[in-house]
Amino acid sequence: MDVEGEIKKAADILAGAGNAVASCGAGVSAESGIATFRDPGGVWDKLNPAEVGTTPGLINTLEKNAEKLIPFFIELLEAFEQADPNPAHLALGELEKMAILKTVITQNIDNLHQEAGNTDVIEVHGNGFRLCCVSCGNLQTKPRKELIAEIKSKIHALKDYDLASIATVMPKCDRCGAIMRPDVVMFGEMVKDTDRAFSAANHCDVMLAVGTSGVVYPAAYLPFQAKEAGARVIVVNPNENAFSRVSDAYIPMNAGEAMPKLVETVKKIRAPDTG
Repeated sequence: MDVEGEIKKAADILAGAGNAVASCGAGVSAESGIATFRDPGGVWDKLNPAEVGTTPGLINTLEKNAEKLIPFFIELLEAFEQADPNPAHLALGELEKMAILKTVITQNIDNLHQEAGNTDVIEVHGNGFRLCCVSCGNLQTKPRKELIAEIKSKIHALKDYDLASIATVMPKCDRCGAIMRPDVVMFGEMVKDTDRAFSAANHCDVMLAVGTSGVVYPAAYLPFQAKEAGARVIVVNPNENAFSRVSDAYIPMNAGEAMPKLVETVKKIRAPDTG
């Protein structure tokens, strides 16, 4: 495949866009050091999703075998704490500044798109640093690194790993005093903001599918929906093009390498128009 040719083709498409949407998967965050869930060596290779992927399963596992989970949770927290927006996130932020990209739809829960400068981010699986009260539903967002440092400190101070002690780790609702949990989608729970996501896909002129395997639904439908509504589709993924039936350009590279090259090529194409 002529990779440079595909980058140029994608850049030509993007350069003429004014309402592009990016649909991003775990591959984008993986380059910031955040493990994927489904890939080999990912989270589900280390933990049974039936045990920790649902709220009842997680509670049951913590009651019976918290000693097994706590070290893993600390490792996960540290990965989130150390992560920063990578070149792919920053390139998407740059595309927004260029008035090309309007919306990011992400399956990731790490808040890195916002930190990279994107302002309209639809988080279909929620946000790990937005907390939801388990009693009254009150939502509260905390800075990522501040919240992680607070939770890690409380975990290290625990004398016992019983469920009651573990519950003290989580922040309390400032409205009713109940425990708050991360506002993320567990197995069996409804995906968030699907109406907004599909509306964005229906109205965009270009859909960027970045770092997504195309196996997680309903997010996997978005490029097809965009194509059906008349948009052109650009796919960035190093392993495979899950959207080959609808893609107009395919860049078989990691997002962190491909996206900056794509943005720089768009800038060169647009340069004559900006003087």
